[in-house]
Amino acid sequence: MKILVTGANGFVGNALVHLLAENGHEVTALVRSLNNIKHPNHKVNWIEGDILKPASLPKLKKMDKAYFLIHGLKEVNDIFEYHESLGAVNFINWIRPSGASIVYLGGLGPKDVPLSPHLRSRHLTGAILGASGIFTTEFRASVVMGEGSLSFEMIKALSERLPFRPQFSLLNQPCQPLALHDLLRYLESTLERNGKGHEIFEIGGPDIATYGELLDLYSELAKLKRKKVKIPEVELKVMMKVMEYTIPEHANAGRKLAESLEHSTVVTNSDALVAFPDIKPQALKMAMDLARSSSKTHYATLWEKDFLRVLLSDKLLTQSGLLSPDLMRSLEKVAKLKDILTKR
Repeated sequence: MKILVTGANGFVGNALVHLLAENGHEVTALVRSLNNIKHPNHKVNWIEGDILKPASLPKLKKMDKAYFLIHGLKEVNDIFEYHESLGAVNFINWIRPSGASIVYLGGLGPKDVPLSPHLRSRHLTGAILGASGIFTTEFRASVVMGEGSLSFEMIKALSERLPFRPQFSLLNQPCQPLALHDLLRYLESTLERNGKGHEIFEIGGPDIATYGELLDLYSELAKLKRKKVKIPEVELKVMMKVMEYTIPEHANAGRKLAESLEHSTVVTNSDALVAFPDIKPQALKMAMDLARSSSKTHYATLWEKDFLRVLLSDKLLTQSGLLSPDLMRSLEKVAKLKDILTKR
């Protein structure tokens, strides 16, 4: 089949491009710059263009399927929802002459409640694609578990970098992680689907866990001893500031994802099990362990980065109540904070 994959340099897009090419499909992959292709593949027709700049998009030949896997999480702006929607409209206008049907990967989230900007944009993008008149298959997923996944990398970074496991209410929300391998199977299975209208499938693995339990599971698998330390409840903007210090590598995208922690992201219907009966998603522990053993990233501990000195000099944090006497005493026990501070 002739297939277009946008977002081909992303975590999911790149994996899908290589899978489809290896399975004998004629794959065209869109990237912003041909000079920045992460994993070149001679079987793939790489093309350059920016979905937000229609004039930069090359004319397409006939296509059977077009995957929309573009997501602006890492963009540093306050109007990424507008850009997400504009990208979807430009995508529709670009692919329509090719005759391709659409496959879109969105996000799980509760219905009929005010959503975070991240989840709201995911659902809005799906609605725009579905209203195009082009047959659209939309998958909604929670955490994707795999090497290089942003969600997995944040779990890994927090578990390895912090000498304790933070405990606060936002980490108590449930999610339903899905292994990358299983997500790719769902995406590939749509190649045989034809129809009309807009179909939506909620997909997830067999296990539901809170975000805190994902941190616990990673520590267990990595044999890290992490005592739980209760963190005072503070405004989200304070937690965002802490995130900037603790995981600066993922701060921009992490900030948007963190706003979604207040929502449960679990599957609420079984439509995907009926439509794709051959797909039996992997257990969470197996998926997490595979991602962990494959991951090559390294996160230095906070103490190596002189984290405390910077943290204690930030007025927003010191005046927020986050660094309470109780928390400081707990940190002292866990990480020998007193010794570290006296040496700085």
